[in-house]
Amino acid sequence: MIFLSVELSEAQRRDIFLGGKIGLTVPLNVKDKDDIGFGDVANTGVIVGFRGLWMYEKRLSLGAELNYQYNPPDYDFWYINPQYGEISLHYQTASLLLNGNYYFSHKDVRPYLGIAFGGFYIFNDLTYVSSYTGTDNDRSVSYKTNLFKPGFAPETGILFRLSKKTLLDINAKLVFIPNIPDQYENVYDENGVVIKVINKSPQANQQNLQLSVSLLFGL
Repeated sequence: MIFLSVELSEAQRRDIFLGGKIGLTVPLNVKDKDDIGFGDVANTGVIVGFRGLWMYEKRLSLGAELNYQYNPPDYDFWYINPQYGEISLHYQTASLLLNGNYYFSHKDVRPYLGIAFGGFYIFNDLTYVSSYTGTDNDRSVSYKTNLFKPGFAPETGILFRLSKKTLLDINAKLVFIPNIPDQYENVYDENGVVIKVINKSPQANQQNLQLSVSLLFGL
């Protein structure tokens, strides 16, 4: 019985894989017609992360991942006439996700569908430096957005078994982070007229498409 217990423990361990991922994150405009979408205000960025995968059945797996995502702003949207100032803006998200996948094959090439759930910590920052800094017409603003929100992501992909202890995963996730509130900030010209309304949290629930590649190694 001791021998059998050790054998089962080792078998389960061989089905656990750890590794990293890297990919692209594409902002989307999944929104109401009159709302500003994440795709309006941000450009394609990068995502990196660490992953764990447990193949507890031939066609079923459970996993976890810790990710960091960065999206640069779309300056065509944020552009303000240079005579008024310049904007520096960054969209960043850290996420911890748990997922489950079903595989349509148990061979070396395994297409799959699944879903991930977890928490997303959003930390964005914006700095607007007015050309009139130091004068009565200075309308410079600087703020940071820090939000923690739950979210989910249906996913699909193909898992390749390169060897008994090496997996290559090509994955696509459609990320939804609902209920992100809007926060607005006015930008004025030298006459006190509003020339731009800046949404401090213009993520429109920050929907985005993540395309990634992971390399995983068995324990």
